Amino acid sequence: MTQPGKSFLRRRWWQLLLALMLVAGASVWMLARKAAEEWEPYAREQFIAYLETRYQAKVEVGKLDVSMPVGNPIRFLIDKGKGKDLRLAVEDLKVIQEGMEDLPPLLAMNRLAVTVDFPTLFADTVTVKRVLLDGFVFTIPPKGRRSRIAERAREVTDEDAAVAEGAVPEGAVPGADASAAIAGEEGARKVPTVLVEEIVADGMRLHILPGKPGKSPLEFDMKRLRLFPTTPGDPMRYEAELTNPKPPGVVNSSGFFGPFQVDEPGESALGGDYTFENANLGVFKGITGTLRSTGKFSGQLNRIIADGESETPDFGLSYSKNRIPLRTRYHAIIDGTNGDTELRPVEATIGGTMLVCEGAVERYPGENGKTVALKVTAKDGELKDILTLAMKDSNLPLLGKLTLDIELKVPPGKQDYADRLEVSGKFLLNDGKFSSKETRDKLNEMSSRASGTPNQAPDDDVTSDFEGEFILSDRVLELSKLRFLIPGAEVNLDGDFNLATDVLDFHGLLRTDAKLSQMMKSRWKRWVLKPVDPFFSKDGAGAQFKIAITGSRDDPQFGLDRGRK
Repeated sequence: MTQPGKSFLRRRWWQLLLALMLVAGASVWMLARKAAEEWEPYAREQFIAYLETRYQAKVEVGKLDVSMPVGNPIRFLIDKGKGKDLRLAVEDLKVIQEGMEDLPPLLAMNRLAVTVDFPTLFADTVTVKRVLLDGFVFTIPPKGRRSRIAERAREVTDEDAAVAEGAVPEGAVPGADASAAIAGEEGARKVPTVLVEEIVADGMRLHILPGKPGKSPLEFDMKRLRLFPTTPGDPMRYEAELTNPKPPGVVNSSGFFGPFQVDEPGESALGGDYTFENANLGVFKGITGTLRSTGKFSGQLNRIIADGESETPDFGLSYSKNRIPLRTRYHAIIDGTNGDTELRPVEATIGGTMLVCEGAVERYPGENGKTVALKVTAKDGELKDILTLAMKDSNLPLLGKLTLDIELKVPPGKQDYADRLEVSGKFLLNDGKFSSKETRDKLNEMSSRASGTPNQAPDDDVTSDFEGEFILSDRVLELSKLRFLIPGAEVNLDGDFNLATDVLDFHGLLRTDAKLSQMMKSRWKRWVLKPVDPFFSKDGAGAQFKIAITGSRDDPQFGLDRGRK
């Protein structure tokens, strides 16, 4: 039988133990809560310090919340927070670089969510598992302003190198010397190395500000963006889907970017592969078509070396009904900070004619827009491919084999592409044949007369060889030193062809193998004209005449130029 005293003591013992456990649990809970309260200002301080040092900038935060589900506080303390994540939620974040207060912030976002591996928060290297950016805008300052950041960084480094030494762990961020100097300037506070495992920035907008006031920035909308950093200071792997601003289309790309150079963003390295789908060329006034392109690129943001191919199956000029396949292979050097592009070279195949182009697309001082300036050559091309592109309809006046050596320029402006197009150079056309039967009949007759056989028709339509120099501007083709050869005759012309109105106006000399009397069909005309043959025979030609070709493309008029001396 249990003694009453012992039973009472046993009940009291369990009550006392339970009370002690409750007191201990409450104490641990209080300690955990107090620790959580202290983590918030610590995390806020470390977060702001990292951004300020990383970007050499002022950081503005609208709201910052820190949370971390603790669960069992005793287990949390025993495990020292192992396996727990600290969540940082930031609203209305702005990163403004020194000396750039008059510009949009370098970084701005509506909301930033950061997940941190809690035990690493107090270590030299903080592991950030995931960063989620919402409403993120990344603005690269004008090229002329960026150098000031580098100059300031160098000044701080020179003045405070001794103080800054050791302020930031080696390899923490690119531009470590400048960052360390700034950290030293602010009291040598220690900023940890940050290792980010994934960044999600869907909907990000990249703005590249122009150097000229009043110009709109170059804008890229990232529909999808994933960044996968490795170790601090190394390039980040990325996967992106973005909307290209001009020409509008969807670009899918993957590769690497970084490390980001704070003092000169344009020197940040990048590389990868891309596909560019459904690019609407109609955004460029005067041309039309839908482009698809694939390629590879490498280098740095202000000097991207790109190699690729493109296809535009329906390329054309907007004033024309004609469409023709355009394929290109290119090697280009691109300044991603302003869009200037060097083409070295581009092989453009229009229909079946290959054009080799070298030059640039760039903005010149004082111009409001970019100028296309190219040197273009072609050998054994088809004239029909060029005329199909240039003519308003499919009625092509002339066919033949074409050789070109020209310079092409399209200055900026609001007019259509065709109105701004300027072309000059030399051309050679072999085996040219006119499409119009009436024109061919006239040339056949001219060839028979010039050869001294006016009553004998050629076995086949005669072909012509052309060579000369030309200038195309304001849709008017001016020809000079035009040499036109057919059997028995040589024509030298100067004049112009208005592409907008189809009006011809050419004047020059016709030189024939036969004498004037030999060109006549009737015998009595030959006999009558024999005495005047010497007056028309000049410089070794049987006869020489001043001629004119006028009228329209569809109805050209050949005749003596009676109105000119």
